[in-house]
Amino acid sequence: MTPPTGAVSQIAEPQLQVLYSYWSGKRRGTDWPARQDIWPEEIKPLLPYVMLVDVLGLGHRFRFRLVGTDVAFGIDPTGKLLHEAVPEGSYRDHITAQFRRGAAGPGALYNQSSYTYAGVAGPRGISRLFMPLSSDGRAVDMMLVGQTRDGLAHIERSTWQANPPAVFERLELRLP
Repeated sequence: MTPPTGAVSQIAEPQLQVLYSYWSGKRRGTDWPARQDIWPEEIKPLLPYVMLVDVLGLGHRFRFRLVGTDVAFGIDPTGKLLHEAVPEGSYRDHITAQFRRGAAGPGALYNQSSYTYAGVAGPRGISRLFMPLSSDGRAVDMMLVGQTRDGLAHIERSTWQANPPAVFERLELRLP
């Protein structure tokens, strides 16, 4: 499935809009900026929502290099491979597919998903923005990922720890 192409104005979350503009500005006419173009001090207010993820095995495996405090809600997956950080099941399948689509390019990938949990009213929404990075300008070897979650902080465990019984992708767009 190829996601439709969208515009930055379709990103609902202000933090992800700013992060996309930052990443896009670092491209300077190339498909992807390199990791060395990304300076954490330039995006300090956004760091709680940021992940730096190594892209391994031609985009089939992922290692969390840096995980912001808002993203690491409940557990910090820094240093772990994706399949080590997420419980086996539907959520792992869902998030692995998202990361693979994000690393595949072209451009950035914006996704809004909802997750339901037993005993919790209403779904929990998480939005992600996958922005590829390339050290050689040809192959994606890292991603800058932004993630925000809705205000349902009363959920005791994060999706890193508990498989939600239902996963819904509400929106997915490929951004230039």
